Amino acid sequence: MSGNILVTKKNTVALITMSNAATMNAITDPIMLEDTINAFKDIEQDKSIRVCVLTGVENAFCSGGNVKDMLNREKMFAGEPLELQEGYRKGIHRLSKLMYNVEKPLIAAVNGAAVGAGFDLAMLCDIRIASKTARFGSTFINLAVIPGDGGTWLLKKVVGAQRAAELVLTGRIFKADEALEMGLILKMVDKDKMLTEAMSLANVIAKKSPDALRIAKRLLNSTDRLGFEDHLELCAANQAMMHHTPEHEAAVKQFFNLALIHISEPTRPY
Repeated sequence: MSGNILVTKKNTVALITMSNAATMNAITDPIMLEDTINAFKDIEQDKSIRVCVLTGVENAFCSGGNVKDMLNREKMFAGEPLELQEGYRKGIHRLSKLMYNVEKPLIAAVNGAAVGAGFDLAMLCDIRIASKTARFGSTFINLAVIPGDGGTWLLKKVVGAQRAAELVLTGRIFKADEALEMGLILKMVDKDKMLTEAMSLANVIAKKSPDALRIAKRLLNSTDRLGFEDHLELCAANQAMMHHTPEHEAAVKQFFNLALIHISEPTRPY
């Protein structure tokens, strides 16, 4: 990789850090985009990794599209309309599809500005924890364009139709406390504690069965395309398999043994 993306792995948790401070981690740079795609491919294929945290450096999580490139019609913004359409399909859409289909839990540790396509990167994660200094915005409309990476679909799923419409149609930037109030982030913490908080949550999740994590996330995503009865059928098929995994057997035995120990303990006076 070029140094735009740093990947560190500790035990069963991976940390992907977007580290191009000069562009505030603009994701539309071709090298940055390819490095990010390759990092997520590696995480998905690495069987030792169960959870992944995504963050940025300094004051930016991700600034989205490079406005200078838009002005000069360079890189992913170069070409006629049909060329641009194909460029989106072969470019940023590859990252959107990859992150959405990663079957390992993704946690966004939003350290600073998450706007435009950077806002949508955070939406592609399953859980978002933000610093008090974080700023959010679906800002495409301010440049007379629209979310070209699936952001409208993602945002509606996270905050509901009316709030998504307001954020997309105004393009306003809002603070972490409002993001917390609308349910866009799970938790807001001091900036110096933000990554620790995200990694702590990642380590809690990583202790669970990798097969159970993968199937549980698959079921969560299935609600986007399946009705309730079809979802129940998927639950039944997957649960039948889970009951025959070694991890399930070990977990049930451990639970039963702990229950017996608790029952056999003598009652202690307060």
